[in-house]
Amino acid sequence: MDQPNTYDAGLLKVVPNSALNAVDIAADKALEDAEEGNNSPVIQGLSGHVMKCWESARKARSFVNDRLLTAQQTRLGKYTPTKLAAIRAVGGSEEYARVTANKCRVADAWLRDVYLGQTEKPWTLDISPVPDLPKDEMDKIRQAVAAEVAQAAAFTGQPPEASIIEDRISELEEAVSQRVEAAARETVARMEKRMEDQLLEGNFEVEWGKFITDLVTYPAAHFKGPILRSKNTVAWGPDANGGWAPHVKETVAVEFERVDPFRCYPAPNASCPQDGYFIEHVTYTTDDIHSLIGLPGFNEPAIRGVLADYGTGGLTNWLGLVQHQQSDVDGSAQTTNDSPLVDIDGLEYSGLVRGKDLLEWGMDPSKIDDPDADYDACVWLIGKWVIKAQLNYDPMRTRPIFKSSWEEVPGDYWGLGLVDALGDVQGIVNAAVRALVNNMGMASGPQVEVNVDRLPAGESITTIVPWKVYQTQDSEFGTGSGGAVNFFQPDSNVSELLTVIEKFYEFADNWSLIPRYMSGDSSSGGAAGRTASGLSMLLNAANKGLKGVVSNMDATTLSPMLNKLYTLNMLFDEDDSIKGDATAAAKGAVSLMQLETLQLRRNEFLAATNNETDMSIIGPDGRKAVLREVAKGLEMDINEVIPPTPQGPAAAPPGQQPQAEAAPGGEQLVNGAAVTDNMSPSGLL
Repeated sequence: MDQPNTYDAGLLKVVPNSALNAVDIAADKALEDAEEGNNSPVIQGLSGHVMKCWESARKARSFVNDRLLTAQQTRLGKYTPTKLAAIRAVGGSEEYARVTANKCRVADAWLRDVYLGQTEKPWTLDISPVPDLPKDEMDKIRQAVAAEVAQAAAFTGQPPEASIIEDRISELEEAVSQRVEAAARETVARMEKRMEDQLLEGNFEVEWGKFITDLVTYPAAHFKGPILRSKNTVAWGPDANGGWAPHVKETVAVEFERVDPFRCYPAPNASCPQDGYFIEHVTYTTDDIHSLIGLPGFNEPAIRGVLADYGTGGLTNWLGLVQHQQSDVDGSAQTTNDSPLVDIDGLEYSGLVRGKDLLEWGMDPSKIDDPDADYDACVWLIGKWVIKAQLNYDPMRTRPIFKSSWEEVPGDYWGLGLVDALGDVQGIVNAAVRALVNNMGMASGPQVEVNVDRLPAGESITTIVPWKVYQTQDSEFGTGSGGAVNFFQPDSNVSELLTVIEKFYEFADNWSLIPRYMSGDSSSGGAAGRTASGLSMLLNAANKGLKGVVSNMDATTLSPMLNKLYTLNMLFDEDDSIKGDATAAAKGAVSLMQLETLQLRRNEFLAATNNETDMSIIGPDGRKAVLREVAKGLEMDINEVIPPTPQGPAAAPPGQQPQAEAAPGGEQLVNGAAVTDNMSPSGLL
């Protein structure tokens, strides 16, 4: 708004009190309007529904809190507070053998190599089967065939046989179908390129790496996206003086992120985030909250109401979370609003809401087709403010939150992680290591028995030094049969304890499906691990077990997330040239694990076929095709190394007659090809 009656006083702009009062009055009026809108039945109904679901989900998840904390502490190589207190009550060593943490690191590196370390992306867009041809295309084909039949009848005096006409129709249908399919492939290729750019700009690789770390650590890992966020971009352009100046532009960008499992609250009895409802406990900075203004689906007055409440301390611990550290099960540290850097708690609810409830809460009846049906809604709640409330735009009601586990348990939301699989092994190895350290300390030197009655007053009995001379005297109870100072050596159990540790390391290899030779320890593979081919066979055998993990990640997280991104582009992208019927599939991950083997086999194929007999069969073009695939695996510029085959007239497929010559006049079919005179007398022979 304008601020009249202001003037400059040097470096300081002076604003009269009347202008300041006008600003305050406008701000108060805006807050009153926001309060009135937030108190509407629909908003209050949604707010109460979200809080009820939050309390239910929080209570239902309490049983997994200890597992999450144990997983986190195990990955860090630390005992949980309860276990550490029990160890200290007994005394002795507090050493921790990081068996599980090492397996997690190996699995983490292996999965990152599969998904992020390859030259090709681990997903693709598959074109949907080409549907039946549109009616207008069929009409054009019938008209073209009718014209050809009339031409042939006029030339020969009788119409062609019905079988010839049917074959001609099938030929034209196939030609049009190929044209439609080729156009569809070009469209899908453009969409695939757009999605690649969105994944790159949305920080997908970094967040996917964090997701992989969660997967190998916790009972479940969560990935979120696509998310629409306001983002500032900088473009450089000329300024008024002929130089260069930055131009900041605010845009809506697609982003992806890993979600902290400590902050995830699924519905009771849910098996995935798509079941029932899902609540994420989020924290925002004031800048995060302010950046939501202007984004689709967000209520600006409510957002400004949140900022106003935050400024007066009204949102301090509104969820009722106790004071805890970042590693606690509620996932964030709650403090007071004394610091300007404190976060603002919020709940992001995604779930079903009954249509009649939405109607009772005042939602527009035109958006509710059936009051008895459930509608998937997204609600963001901060304190008393609902800053976002909208129905899910996805026609399949897919939510932008996905979950995978190292080992899925049917019907159980929280599956099994490596920490769960190796819990027993880790506990026993820890106990053996602590006993080993304690025993080494006990057996590192002699134990000393001192008869204090036979030592004179002042004789030191707390230290032992070489060539020490002890003064002794007769005991008042008699001389006794033993010396005043006696030495004995405790037994060493190091060998037995090392055997126990080694045996349970073997159990860890088997139970985790991650043998030690996957981390470079070839000696653990036995005789087979001493040769390159033997070690390769062992690695391939280990990969068979781990392929199940990759397939699960593809099916439960990567594929549905990519399809969600595809749906977003189909619905809201303004570029119609990328829109077509396709399906995203993350089927490339498993095949990527075979790339190294395939490359080896291709080299063997080239060597085996490098003879006159085989070359006469596959020919130069066949060998060129294999060479191009080999060069592609070596990240070479294929066209620079192997010139592409010149594109000439397409030859007829084997077993088929070549097409008849084009009819005079240069006429074309509906697919753009030249009209062929298959109805001529020569064509009927």
